[in-house]
Amino acid sequence: MRGCRGFTLIEVIVVAAIIAILAGILVPVIFNQVDEARITRAQAECKTISSAILMFRKETGKWPYLMPDDPACAAYYTTIQTAGVPESNPTDNTTGAWGVNVDEVTFGLILNLPGTPAITQPCYNNKAGTYLMEDKPDPWGHKYIVNAANFADAVKPVWIVSAGSNGCLDTSVNSQTLNDSPCVAGPGDDVGIRIK
Repeated sequence: MRGCRGFTLIEVIVVAAIIAILAGILVPVIFNQVDEARITRAQAECKTISSAILMFRKETGKWPYLMPDDPACAAYYTTIQTAGVPESNPTDNTTGAWGVNVDEVTFGLILNLPGTPAITQPCYNNKAGTYLMEDKPDPWGHKYIVNAANFADAVKPVWIVSAGSNGCLDTSVNSQTLNDSPCVAGPGDDVGIRIK
């Protein structure tokens, strides 16, 4: 009668080595796909916000930016932000401050999200409706930011930007291109779309 034969130590080591090699190959590929998915989601959400702002402009005849000298409006916004983690260190770029701070107005107040206080209608010809269905942070938990002050200038660009995984704006406020001034060494990781 033959006894049960188990695996030898060599066989176990060979199997463990094969698993380690496969894991070493697959793990970076999987994490790369996760990063790509986050970037793709951020790009899609920037386009959604852009569409909402353009629809707002079409219906009201104004950009979602309140001029300080407009007698119907008391507020003055330099940036518009979505929901997200309040930044203990604001995501300003040193080459051109976006005017970002924790107390800035959210998109919900400007683009009339359901469940938020309505915007001041006289500021927008009493025509503003609902333009965004939800107000959420970017895939890294930070706010989407729009340099709304540039709506008042015909030449300066307006960006909808996610600060990316580093949480720091690598795009200066009046830049013609994304990631023109990285906050940290290496290429910038901002994701965004230019409205005008």
